[in-house]
Amino acid sequence: MNTAKTASIILGGLILSLSGLPAHAQQQEVDKVAADARAARQNGNYAEAVTLYKHALEIQEGTTGPESSEVATSLNNLAVLYQDESLDAQAEPLYRRSIAIWEKYPGTDMRIAASLGNLAALYHDAHKDVEAEPLYNRALGIWEKTGQLESPEAASTLTSLGDIYNSEGKYGEAEPLYNRAVAIWKKTGQPESPETATTLARLGDIYRSQSKYDQAGPLYSHALAIWETTGHSESALTIATFGSLGDIYRSQGRYAEAEPLLIKVLAAKEKTLGPDNLDVAASANDLALLYNCEEKYADAEPLYRKAVQIREKNLGPQHPDVVRTREIFAAMLRQEGRKAEAQAIETRTEKTN
Repeated sequence: MNTAKTASIILGGLILSLSGLPAHAQQQEVDKVAADARAARQNGNYAEAVTLYKHALEIQEGTTGPESSEVATSLNNLAVLYQDESLDAQAEPLYRRSIAIWEKYPGTDMRIAASLGNLAALYHDAHKDVEAEPLYNRALGIWEKTGQLESPEAASTLTSLGDIYNSEGKYGEAEPLYNRAVAIWKKTGQPESPETATTLARLGDIYRSQSKYDQAGPLYSHALAIWETTGHSESALTIATFGSLGDIYRSQGRYAEAEPLLIKVLAAKEKTLGPDNLDVAASANDLALLYNCEEKYADAEPLYRKAVQIREKNLGPQHPDVVRTREIFAAMLRQEGRKAEAQAIETRTEKTN
């Protein structure tokens, strides 16, 4: 499962606005600095945004004290900016400090839950799921306690926790979390968001791993349709989903539907990864297998040769993946009656063992 930076989608919606400051002379300045910081982040000017949030933080610490709820908000916002830039060492203590401050004040549960989710996402991105999991669960407990378990923020937390269980192979625990998140997004009017599409694809992965193709296929198709309409049709996750759906169609004998998907995947990977990447070899092999199943041997042959060549270059001639690809290629040649060519490939395999 590809989980790279899935948490960053969650964090984008969790920057907390500055509000509730007591009336004082610097009120307008703080509001302006905060607004400028948010605008800078939205424009991708992270260094400027960091500088502005630091300035807001200095003003607040001087006017409301270092332990005020307003300071906690700016700490959280600054931490999100650091996390955006993968500066986790700077972000982590700011999140912890913001949570510690808010815990002193009644009525800040929602902010605590948001910051807990941010910190959990930081750990998840760093592959520290042992630390992330209890934070996500604590955040969910707060969403439930405050009657916000049906909110989009809670749905994102459910998905993130599901991703942890999914990556650990705990599909029985991940599946209901994903389904619940999708149900929330439908209820809150967000059934066609990129985050929903990602969750549908994750669900599809679970069902596909269990050979539940009739359940996985429609989920993949729905996810792809959402990505198409939201401008994410060329993302790595979208391309991987095209491949998964193509594999399902091939397994179901729906060859005509599988072919354009697998062709698209191979072309996309060659474009983004280069012609000698192992992922390109895997996609060439997948498409070759489809043509082999259809007895389109002339179409399959150059793809098998490509897969063998790339794998030999990257892995060496004796690697099991290389040997296995040559064996499958040789078996296809024998089916065509090209025994001498098949034997030559098999002999090469024997010499490398």
